[in-house]
Amino acid sequence: MTRAVTIIGLLMTILIGAGTYWVSHEVERLEKRYGEIQSDILAEQESIHVLEAEWSYLNNPERIERLSKEYLSLAQIEVLQMASIDDLPSDSDMHQYRINKFGEAVAFMPTPRARPGERAYAEAAESMIIDAPSVAETGGVQ
Repeated sequence: MTRAVTIIGLLMTILIGAGTYWVSHEVERLEKRYGEIQSDILAEQESIHVLEAEWSYLNNPERIERLSKEYLSLAQIEVLQMASIDDLPSDSDMHQYRINKFGEAVAFMPTPRARPGERAYAEAAESMIIDAPSVAETGGVQ
C-alpha cells in the first residue's frame, strides 16, 4: 500500500515538474513575442510620425503656390471668360456620337458651344450673375 502511494506521489511530482517547466518556457516565448510586437508598434508609430511630417511639408500652401507658378503657368480669369448658367448645353445636345464603319456608336464628343469671349463685352457683362451687394450699397462695410 505504501509502495503504491509512493509511486503515485512520485508520478504526480514528475508531472507537476514537467508542467511547470513547460509553462515557464511558454511564458518566456510569449514575453519574447510581446517584446517583438511592442518594438513593431514603436517602429510603425515612428514611421507614421515621419509620414505625417512629410505630408504637412507637401501640403504647405507656399510650396504648392510656388510649384503651381513654376509648372502650371496659369493666368488670372478675365471677365470675358465667365459665363452664365444659361450658356451650358442642355441634356439633349450634350453629346454627339461618332459611328464607326460597322454602324456602332463608339465614342462621344462634347458639342462645341459658343465661347464667352466671342460675344461683345457688354453682352458678357450682362450675362454675369452677381448675388453680393456692391461696396457702394453697403457703405464700404461688409
